[in-house]
Amino acid sequence: MTSPPSGSPVLRRPLARRLLATLAAAALALGVALPSAAAFAATPDPSPTTATVASVLSAAPAANGILRPGDPLSVVVTLSAGSSAATATPVVLSVGAASLGDDASLDRWLGGDASGQTLQQVATGTVDATASGAQNSVTLTVPATDPTLAGRGAGVYPVLVSTAGLTAPSVVVVPSDGSTTPIALVVPITAAPLTRGLLTGTELAELTAVDGALSAQLDAVDGTAATLAIDPAIPAAIRVLGSAAPPTAVAWLQRLMALPNDRFALQFGDADIAAQLQAGVTAPLGPTSLQSYMTEADFTGPAPAVSAVSSPAPAPSASPGQPTYPTLTTLLDIGSATSNVFWPATGSAGTDTVAALGALGTPEEPAHVLTASTSVSGGSRVAAAAVAGVSTPVYDAEVSRTISAAADENDATRRSASLAAAQAYLAIARVSAGDEPVLAVIDRGTDRSRVSLRATLGLLSSAPGFAASTLAEVSSRPASEISLAAPMVDSTRVTEVGDLLSDEQSVDRFATILDQPELLTGRERAEMLQVINVSWTGDAARQAVADHRAGTQTTLDSVGILSSDFRLVSSSAPLRPWVRNDLPWPVTVVLDVSPNDARLRVQDRTTVEAQAAANTRVEVPVEARIANGEVTVDLQLYSPTDQPVGAPQRVDVEVRAEWESIGLIVIVVLVVGFLGLGVVRTIARRRRTRTEEESTPTPDSDTPVDGLGAKGPDDDGRSPAESADETAPSPDEQEIRP
Repeated sequence: MTSPPSGSPVLRRPLARRLLATLAAAALALGVALPSAAAFAATPDPSPTTATVASVLSAAPAANGILRPGDPLSVVVTLSAGSSAATATPVVLSVGAASLGDDASLDRWLGGDASGQTLQQVATGTVDATASGAQNSVTLTVPATDPTLAGRGAGVYPVLVSTAGLTAPSVVVVPSDGSTTPIALVVPITAAPLTRGLLTGTELAELTAVDGALSAQLDAVDGTAATLAIDPAIPAAIRVLGSAAPPTAVAWLQRLMALPNDRFALQFGDADIAAQLQAGVTAPLGPTSLQSYMTEADFTGPAPAVSAVSSPAPAPSASPGQPTYPTLTTLLDIGSATSNVFWPATGSAGTDTVAALGALGTPEEPAHVLTASTSVSGGSRVAAAAVAGVSTPVYDAEVSRTISAAADENDATRRSASLAAAQAYLAIARVSAGDEPVLAVIDRGTDRSRVSLRATLGLLSSAPGFAASTLAEVSSRPASEISLAAPMVDSTRVTEVGDLLSDEQSVDRFATILDQPELLTGRERAEMLQVINVSWTGDAARQAVADHRAGTQTTLDSVGILSSDFRLVSSSAPLRPWVRNDLPWPVTVVLDVSPNDARLRVQDRTTVEAQAAANTRVEVPVEARIANGEVTVDLQLYSPTDQPVGAPQRVDVEVRAEWESIGLIVIVVLVVGFLGLGVVRTIARRRRTRTEEESTPTPDSDTPVDGLGAKGPDDDGRSPAESADETAPSPDEQEIRP
């Protein structure tokens, strides 16, 4: 609000306005003084109840759960209040006397089963009162001189934080000395699942910004030995934009290509490998063309997104000024990568899947199929393994699950708790592996923060007793033969893949109406692979498939016939239906016309060049015979390869072909009649004139005419007296004469 300047006259409000303001103030005062009168005037409907959220207690040992001899034990305790506020709460820290020796006991403890564990209280504290939806933390510390910590041998020990009605189990690891164990980590470089074939320029600009998800992934792996599993659809999405690619996306791709990390390519769109094979495909599908995503104007000049960040050089332009499109291989390039590495979704790979993928390898580049330890019969965790001679690197499922949970967690305490659990599983894996390497993966995920990813990868690089390795080193070791348990088969997903493949075949047939069928077939394949991304699960996966299939049907219906019933009043008037083309490209179709009656002869087939995104008029020559009636005509479009296009149409043609002949006869009769009548009248008139001339005698020069004598040349038929009177001057004329 602004006040009037000093010295300004005070504005007087009109009396009526002041009165209204007074009444409004009185009404407001009355409403404030008597709120209950309005509150109880009517009973409102009860508001819907909200679900009650319980409070959560979390415990995270310091140093990611590593407790070295002589170090104090510190545990951060966080209370997250739920729907109700929490009062000041005392908490108790206890430590188990015996270590957890295997995965099973560790699973039970972290799952809340404390049976068989002897715990000793070592510290207490209080968490301050916490408002609903808020959280408070307290750090409980046990000094290194505490007898409970002294003399503990290497192992994984249970830790429990408890309060009234809430517990938070965790673990600490006392590391052991000895030889180091190689550990290899696979990290995916992926985006969130899509229903389109490629990321858009806007999405790429967001994901590759400083705070974007793709930038966070590169920040996390930069400087580590992690093996990168790259979705080739991401580099392709950048390269298809040519010179229009966002600068941040180009910089991100340059950085990815420059990283020294080992890498391999995931399936395009990280498509589900096992589901494809179970649906009857002999080999995982890949993209066929990305031409429909490229624009000519973006490739007529320098294209830094292609030329500067691709290993293969694009083909030179055939002529100056013409666009230079990159090849599919160039678009999908991820740098120097290991070929024939496959990573099916966790638990989905069985013996048949491994055998089918192994057949795709060569002696020079054998296939490698990553498999979770939970899929191995007997639970073997040997990383270098093989199934029927096919290299099957086995990643530790428990380690991978916990580090993936840590990478997904943005809350600092819960993330540290997951890292401590991962440290415990690593310690147990090291004992069981001996000198053999341990393989772990950070499973696919989205929206992971830079902090969470860096903390997770930092844990693996600093885990005591481990040395960084790579997937290639693990795969090159002598493999132990293993057998796989029956895979988890999502029968619904397999059925969906079969339906999508059937739809794709329909699009392949339909696309023959284009000069470049790959504009449609390539887009359909890319979208289909994105829809069966392993990250699509549950109801979201069902909806993604349904939406894609609906879009495919729209594409198949994008070319059709527009026509209506027709009346033929001439023996050669053409039929003139329309061909509708909703595609952004011109198409070539053949219009087939089939009448059900011989009274109508038509041109059976007419080739039509239908314009892009327009309706094109077609003229079909028609010849009707001398007959009339209703004729049904069937219209159907075909591609140049004789594939049906669109739905058939049926129109009724009303044939009135004799009208033309009758009209001509009537006109001829009228013309002949009028001409005949004119000739008769002319002849009659001439005859009458001739007869009159012949019946009239020719007069002589001396014969009186009309009973009078012959007139002289100066005679006018008047008497001499009348002539004299007329020529004589009047008296008046005589008077005025000089």
